[in-house]
Order: sequence, then structure tokens, then C-alpha cells
Amino acid sequence: MHRDTGRAAASATISLTGGLVLAVMVRHVFAAQPPLSGWLLAGFGGLVGAALVAAGVLVYRAGFTTEQTVRIAGWNALGVVVIGAALALLYAYQSAVAALPAAPVFSGAVVVAVSAVAHVLIGVNDARRIRARELAREREKLDVLSRLVRHNLRTEAQRLYSYATRVRMADGDASDSLADDVHGSGERLAELHEHITTIRDLVENPPEAAPYDVDDAVADVAADLREGHPHATVEVDAEDATALAGDYLADAVRELLENAIEHNDSDDPWVAVDVATVDGRVEVAVRDDGPAIPDTECETVTGERDITQLSHGSGVGLWLVRWIADAYDGRLSFRDREGGNEVVLTLRSR
Repeated sequence: MHRDTGRAAASATISLTGGLVLAVMVRHVFAAQPPLSGWLLAGFGGLVGAALVAAGVLVYRAGFTTEQTVRIAGWNALGVVVIGAALALLYAYQSAVAALPAAPVFSGAVVVAVSAVAHVLIGVNDARRIRARELAREREKLDVLSRLVRHNLRTEAQRLYSYATRVRMADGDASDSLADDVHGSGERLAELHEHITTIRDLVENPPEAAPYDVDDAVADVAADLREGHPHATVEVDAEDATALAGDYLADAVRELLENAIEHNDSDDPWVAVDVATVDGRVEVAVRDDGPAIPDTECETVTGERDITQLSHGSGVGLWLVRWIADAYDGRLSFRDREGGNEVVLTLRSR
């Protein structure tokens, strides 16, 4: 409802511009009784004004997002303001030299209307370009997700087939080990399902960024991880920081922490989360002492390496974090760290 209201308000400003132009045209022809050229100019201005009224309706129905619709309305306002300011300066100059034009509001309204239409067209093309870029990103998500799901499902299917073969051949002493293996495979499939569900929600219902207490969210996630992984050391160093984000950010931090713990083969894995404001942006840095993330996987997730069938990474987790960062106009990056990894989420500050 909030998004529809925003789109409707932005679209209405375009139609309002056209309505004001129409009002000026009608008022002039009835009050001044202009010559034929004046009627023709008023007719032209009326058509342009009607086009702006229709443009506002069409922009609303075109399915642009609230942000894109506001951008189009902004272009319309820019056309009105720039040409209006130029005409105001021209009128001031003509007043100074005693050469006032006839019906300046009438003629000025026609010029402003033409400028507004041109700028609305620019805005629509701008919004289409942005939407095309966003659609390309969504196609990338679907492509990557399809590859990863096929890879993971094929891997788990092979594991389950292997477990079934071992069950036929195993004696009673091996049953507990096989049960643990099957249980682990089930957990990985359940985790894959959760990731797919979250990614689907991101695609179908893109979140709106709002002021979000990053330090509180990180502290809550760390507390849950300490309870769920008592053998791990989870440290937090978080200053009071508010970013433009939302609840998905907590999912991203949780994913990074769980990955760091689960992929660490140490008996006492260590992971730390630092939250700080750097150069006006909020940074959430997750450090660990586990095995290094392969360079190919880091470069593929960040877009530095093309996605191929052989180098797309084996897990959905990092892609999920990357797409959550994208949803909040943030950035995911990897930093060199001796004896471990450092993964950084950079977000806009409030």
C-alpha cells in the first residue's frame, strides 16, 4: 500500500503539471480572445498539457517501481524548474529594458510544457534503462541459483546413493555412522531449501532499506550462534551504527558466521564480527581462522570472474549474502587475511 501511494503521488505530479498548463490555456482564450495565431498556440499548448496528464496515468500503470516513478517525476520537475527559471530571467531582463512581451504567462506555459514533456520522455528512458539492468541482475540470480541447485542436488543424490549401497553391505556396527551421514545430507538439503526460499522472497518482494540498528542485530545473531555452537568462540566488537538496511542483513551476518564455523576443521573455531562506520558507510567485517575461501569463488561472487559451469562455487550461502547486500544498495567484498578469511559487508549509513 505504501509503495502504491508513493507511485501514485509521483505520477500525479506529472499529471498536475499538464493540468496547470491546460488551465492556463483555457483561461487565456476566454479572457483575452486572442487572434487565430493565439488560438493555434493555445491549442498546441492544450495538446501538450493533455499529453502530460496522460503521461502521469501511463507512468503509474507502466509498473515502474516507486523509486523509478519518483525519478521520472523528478525529470519532469527539472524540466519545469530549469525552463521556468530561464523564462523568469528573460522576463526580468525585458522588464529592465521596457520591452515586456504580451501574455508572458500564456506563452511561458507553452514553453514549460514542451520542456516538461521532453524531460518526462528522458525520465522514462532512464527508468527503462534501470529496469533493464535490474532484470539482468534477476536473470543472473536465476542462472546462478539454477546452476547451484543442480550441482548441490546432484551431489546429495550421489551421497544418498552411496549411503544406500553401504547400508546393504554394512553390519550392525556401522549403522550409527551411516545414520549420521544420512542425517547430515538431510540437513544440507533443508539448508538449501531455506536458502532458495529466502532468495525467492528477495526476488519477488525486494526489501526497502530503512534505518536499521546494525550493532543490535549483530549482537543478537552472535548470541544465537554461541548457543547453537558452544564449541566455537564468537567475538563481537560493534560500535553504535545505523545503516539503511533491514532484517535480511541479520540473515546475511548469520550466514557468514555459520559458514565460518561449519567450514572450520578446528576443535575450537574462532570467528569475530566488527561493526564500524568508515568514510560515512557502515562496515560489517566477519573474520575467522578457518581454511581460505578459494579465490575463484570470491571472484565469481563479486563479479570479477565470469560464471561458468566449472567455477560457480559449491555453496549458495555467499551468493545469498551478495544478493542481500545488493538489495540494500550495499557491497560484498573479500580482504586478504593471514591464517583465515575476512568478508566485509559495506552499507549506506543513515
